[in-house]
Amino acid sequence: MNDFLSYEFIDSSNCINTFDEAPLWSSRFGFLLLDNIKLKPNLTVIDLGSGTGFPLLEIAERLGNSSKIYGIDPWENANKKAKQKIKEYNLFNVEIIEQSAEKLPFKEKSVDLIVSNLGINNFKNKELILQECLRVLKINGKLAITTNLYGHWKEFYSIFESTLHECKYPYLIDNLHQEQIQRGTKENISKLFVNQGFSITNSIESQFTMNFLNGTAFLNHHFIKCGWLSSWFSLFPDSAIPKIFKKLEYNLNIYAEEHKQISLSIPMLFLEGKKL
Repeated sequence: MNDFLSYEFIDSSNCINTFDEAPLWSSRFGFLLLDNIKLKPNLTVIDLGSGTGFPLLEIAERLGNSSKIYGIDPWENANKKAKQKIKEYNLFNVEIIEQSAEKLPFKEKSVDLIVSNLGINNFKNKELILQECLRVLKINGKLAITTNLYGHWKEFYSIFESTLHECKYPYLIDNLHQEQIQRGTKENISKLFVNQGFSITNSIESQFTMNFLNGTAFLNHHFIKCGWLSSWFSLFPDSAIPKIFKKLEYNLNIYAEEHKQISLSIPMLFLEGKKL
């Protein structure tokens, strides 16, 4: 196992071919979405941030050929993977559109349902994207999203903050706090919907845990390295990173010894808004 400090993410077709999103992370949110959206015939559906095809293709197969489903994502290599799946699954009701969600290539009032599984986490201009969703949705059309909430991995972040104190970097703790508060609460995400013109029709909160033997296993897990390490590294000066993260690994391992493992909690939200 390579040490996590030497990891560098490389976006390539080889990386995507070994990228399995469902068991690791997005399936928990995806099934929360799938359990709560209403399936009807003859729908026009958009999946914002469709990635390598989950839950895009699952929605397409559950709806069948009376509906048309579009995946919107600017990630070239992920789109290639999704297109390969579409071909292998022999699906005719799905189309991938490679672009940002900030300007959707659809007419006003032409879409019945827009879904986004964890996509809102990655939208830089959330207000603009929600305005675009409102524009293309039909009257009574719905936008349904899932997201992880503030408090995500709170056990980890508590140890992370203590580590910064121990390493004599208390002035860097605010950087860590800013990284945490990027994840919204049910209240402020709902307010975002309402401020852009949606009426909230459903909201469901849930939670799951991720368990790891110890800190070394956690920090070297390929999902953690691929999805999180670079954002954590960016919070600190390059010269401080080895000291901080080796101490963090040590502290996580001590915690794991005391608690028999590391259990990290992830609060989830399903939120649905209707265009009036």
